[in-house]
Amino acid sequence: MLDSVMIASFSGFLGGMVGAWLSEILTTGRERWNLRREIYTRLLEHLGEAADALELLYEAVLAGPGRGEEAEDQWDIRIAKLTDRESRAEGEIRRATSVAAIMLSDEAIKALKSLQKEWDLSGKAESWGEHVSIRLDAVRKAYDVLLAAAKNDLAFEGLWGKLSRFTK
Repeated sequence: MLDSVMIASFSGFLGGMVGAWLSEILTTGRERWNLRREIYTRLLEHLGEAADALELLYEAVLAGPGRGEEAEDQWDIRIAKLTDRESRAEGEIRRATSVAAIMLSDEAIKALKSLQKEWDLSGKAESWGEHVSIRLDAVRKAYDVLLAAAKNDLAFEGLWGKLSRFTK
């Protein structure tokens, strides 16, 4: 009789421990998933904003200011607004990248580092149009890589996938 009570008690204790362990793993996994999702979302939003501003900026640079002083003034204002918009997005991407290093895949981090390198190299372009084109291409490429990485990293992996990550 005492043996069956001890076995039942031990089984209850063991079940509680396993349940607590599973709960901790699943909660921690969900929190990490939510943080990764937040970082990817923030980066993709700012990359999209940068791409939009750079596309409009590139079109404006190619079109030129037009004729007359008023047209040139309007063009200068448009260029300044678009440059400021792209610059703000770039700042947000740089800030998010520093946090991303702890949560995102190596592929995503590599894409962000490549983007920053291309941005830095764009300063050596021979023309304003080339500068904008280099930056636009780099942003588009980073967006595509991050989107694919986000789809992969945020895919539903089920209970066994979560458990396998914590038992390795």
